[in-house]
Amino acid sequence: MNTSTSPEKEWLKKIQSGKADTVSSEEKAAHSSTPPSKPTTSNTKRGFKDVAGMEELKKLITESFINVLNNREMAKAYGIQPPSLMFYGPSGCGKTYFAEAVAQEVGVNFMKIVPDDIASKWVHGTQEKIAELFKKAEKNGPTLMFFDEFDAMVPARTGEDHHNQNNEVNEFLCMMNNASEKGIYIITATNHPENIDKAALRTGRIDEMIYIDMPDNAARASLFRLSLSKLPASEDIDYEKLAMLTSGGYSCSDICYIIKTASRKVFNESLSHKDEPYKKITQLQLEDAIKHKSPSVSQRDLREYERIRNEFSPKDEGRKQITIGFH
Repeated sequence: MNTSTSPEKEWLKKIQSGKADTVSSEEKAAHSSTPPSKPTTSNTKRGFKDVAGMEELKKLITESFINVLNNREMAKAYGIQPPSLMFYGPSGCGKTYFAEAVAQEVGVNFMKIVPDDIASKWVHGTQEKIAELFKKAEKNGPTLMFFDEFDAMVPARTGEDHHNQNNEVNEFLCMMNNASEKGIYIITATNHPENIDKAALRTGRIDEMIYIDMPDNAARASLFRLSLSKLPASEDIDYEKLAMLTSGGYSCSDICYIIKTASRKVFNESLSHKDEPYKKITQLQLEDAIKHKSPSVSQRDLREYERIRNEFSPKDEGRKQITIGFH
């Protein structure tokens, strides 16, 4: 009987004993060459490659942002700057994720701002924070500033009872004015554009509003395919069936959670077989995860978002919906 220890088992022992950092490159190579290989995790940002579908918006962003910033001298000759954008629509459909993918594609300084970043308990404190953020963006420009939950930052102004809040909105409007001329490019995201001060939505502050719809059948299938391509999954996954089973209110974040649920189940099954190749996620496990996950967007919500879309993007009527998938 051969009692020699395989390179793979030696590698596993070192991981389990907390000595993974001492594993040699030769041992790692021997482990990775053992079929079927176990997946490795990469933190590499891939921009649009990690976005399933949404080709129309990718084309728009490429032409308006990426091409302009990569060819600044020519763009200057034509007198153009990237437009400021607002992504709006149902929650969980990838607005934030897509904005971050844009930053990865552009390769400029990126600042993501959420409401807590400008909150202050001091009078005029929020105004000062807003000014400081734009000053920092200009200093480190060109900068892509992404404002998430924009409706909470620039709410519709009211009477004198909210004097401080009105001043904060005024500060925002002032800073946003033709920001691109200072090397500051703005993208915002919101689920509720109806709550935003109308003055923030004029051109020069927000140039274009883009409705991000629920993922259609093709986008859902593409999202399943893209996400599972990075995981140990069976080769016979029926993506079209998974897309059909997630119709009717399943958002992109819902689909990602379904995949994580199935993946977690397979992970726990694999724990008792550490010396073996990773078990694979199957069609049945994915379908079971779908059965136990209700869609997060109701039909009533969808009707309300369509009403909002008709108000803010009336010329969208008859256009193909812009849908997104992400992982």
